[in-house]
Amino acid sequence: MAEAFRGLSSSSESEDEDGGFLRTYADERASKRRRMAAAVEAAQESGGGEYDAAAAAAADAAFEGVELPSDVEAALAVLRPRLPPRLVLAHHLPGVVERRGDCERELRDLAARRKVKYLQLPTAGSDVAVVDAGEYAAALAGRPAFLEFAMARAGRLYATEAELRESGILAPGEAAAPPAAGRRREDAERAALDELRAAGLLRPRRDAPGVAAWWFAMPRCGAFAAATLAGRRKLQLALKRSKYKELNVDKPVAALKKACPLGQEFHVRDLVGRGDAELVRRPAGRFLRSRRGFDD
Repeated sequence: MAEAFRGLSSSSESEDEDGGFLRTYADERASKRRRMAAAVEAAQESGGGEYDAAAAAAADAAFEGVELPSDVEAALAVLRPRLPPRLVLAHHLPGVVERRGDCERELRDLAARRKVKYLQLPTAGSDVAVVDAGEYAAALAGRPAFLEFAMARAGRLYATEAELRESGILAPGEAAAPPAAGRRREDAERAALDELRAAGLLRPRRDAPGVAAWWFAMPRCGAFAAATLAGRRKLQLALKRSKYKELNVDKPVAALKKACPLGQEFHVRDLVGRGDAELVRRPAGRFLRSRRGFDD
């Protein structure tokens, strides 16, 4: 038996004299340390391992004055649809930004700094959209006076007709006309309002009796609102008809496979943000669960 054991040990003559495996492991560690020391020395000789104060100063100068996007700005960039109008519904943001109160305050701050513009959709009173100021300006190309008027009220959803008339943007050529020309000026202002409405930049507000007012809008806003409402109703109906009033939204929802330009995730965020449903995470995936009944 001893001879057999010696035979097994002799299979590695370099390992059985001073500890066998333990000595081999120690040798490997020592060899690894030598290789690492050589690599560090080579890096230092090439200058790669030393702190370069000049390079660091140049990097700081290059990024000086660069304003990094906030959480809400980053969320807006992620949530914007690929096709115009690239609107983001305000109630979608709390699902991406952690604190709802901070999200709303920062949105208001962005509007005050004229970085975004608020728009009211005709689908529901709670459907408030946010558009990037650059995209809104592009939609109003050729109308600098109206753009300035609207962005001065970036956090507002509408303007009264009196404000529009008093601003002088509707009939600038008639602003200095004598009182006798009042009728001519009124006609010019009415024509300008009709033109802005036809261009999709204003929409009459009809929910405030006795107050002549106009919602701010932008071209294709109506198509976006129609797609939002259609997808919302389809997903609500699919939830209502499901056996347990929930759907696995990690899989394509059959009701949204056709004619869904905004995508399934948009409508999932929509129902969660409105409070119509909640998102439950399980090993089988994300389940959208109804929180209220829906009418057909």
